[in-house]
Amino acid sequence: RNPGRPLTKVNILVAATMSAGKTSLINALLGTDLLWSANEAATATITRIHHNNRDEKVIRGISFTWEGESHQIAEAVDNQLLHAWNASPHVKHIELSGHLSAFANSRFMPVIYDTPGANNSQDSTHALLLKEALNECDDGIIIYVLNATQPATRDDVHLLGEIKQHLDTTPEKRIIFILNKIDQLDEERGETLARAVEATAMYLENSGFSAPIIIPAMMSSSLVARKMLSRLSITRMQKNHLRNELLRFRVNKHALNDVARIPEKIRKILSKELMRSIPSSEHSNEFCDSELRQFTDYSGVRTLELYLKHYL
Repeated sequence: RNPGRPLTKVNILVAATMSAGKTSLINALLGTDLLWSANEAATATITRIHHNNRDEKVIRGISFTWEGESHQIAEAVDNQLLHAWNASPHVKHIELSGHLSAFANSRFMPVIYDTPGANNSQDSTHALLLKEALNECDDGIIIYVLNATQPATRDDVHLLGEIKQHLDTTPEKRIIFILNKIDQLDEERGETLARAVEATAMYLENSGFSAPIIIPAMMSSSLVARKMLSRLSITRMQKNHLRNELLRFRVNKHALNDVARIPEKIRKILSKELMRSIPSSEHSNEFCDSELRQFTDYSGVRTLELYLKHYL
């Protein structure tokens, strides 16, 4: 790219029903628990995260009221401050800015939109905020997160119908799907990865999405692996879960890549990355750094990053 020319801004809007793992996906891209995540309606505002090329360690933030006035400014935001802003009835949207390492050396400047789950029956403003964000993004990409353990719910059918109507009027936009929480499938009950992806593809085709891009993922595990690489603290439960996933990872590092509905170019790049290094000990119950990096390749977040870098 021409270093003297400003990069084009690209909107990346992340949408889902409640508790599908939308916030975990964004945190996995960031490599840290910046956005508040919970097993409930954790997002109540529109949060825009602007990437900049300055390699800084802090994320700056401003919260805005419903009247469009500045509510609070912070030179360095953290999880607790964002949780407070998000929970405040006075805050409509949040603007964050910082260096997102996932997009270093990218050909574009991403703006990631974290949106509320539109199916919150206790707060009708969530659906209005999502609709406003969709209309605000004239181009770019929608990342829709599906919960692999709760396929084709009524709320998903409704929200996907609204998004399909929106896409029909904005053909310059595209959509891809993250089939999240695949590490929670019960294989002993026949809930295999291949069946889950196939069923999701059929469901999306029947919902009007032709040849959908589907990336199976375990975004919470991706985030834990990236936090370990950065020497950030994790809980005992997170570490135990990651150890269990380590066993499946070592059996077949290509399991998710093989069934993903992605362009062949991306599949080949990822396959090469997965073959670069060999675990130091297949009998160890701990990750070494090289294996942690490969695990993020395996777990879906790297697949998403490759797609965004190559197709935006």
